[in-house]
Amino acid sequence: MVTLDQLQTYIEKAKTEFNATTKLVKDSRNDPVARQKLKKVKRLERKAAKLTATAKMAEEKKKPKKERKATAEG
Repeated sequence: MVTLDQLQTYIEKAKTEFNATTKLVKDSRNDPVARQKLKKVKRLERKAAKLTATAKMAEEKKKPKKERKATAEG
């Protein structure tokens, strides 16, 4: 399983690749290579968000149920 730190390095690398391809192409919205790079960046960002949300939910589960409801409402 990949860690959050590793994902951050992958995201940075993918962003630099995406920026390099968009500089070479006039219309990055219609270029298939640029679109593929953008999709990769977004996919990695979603994966990182999922890992942080899972960790946050694990911390919430450690609290008693009454405290969880109080923090969710307010």
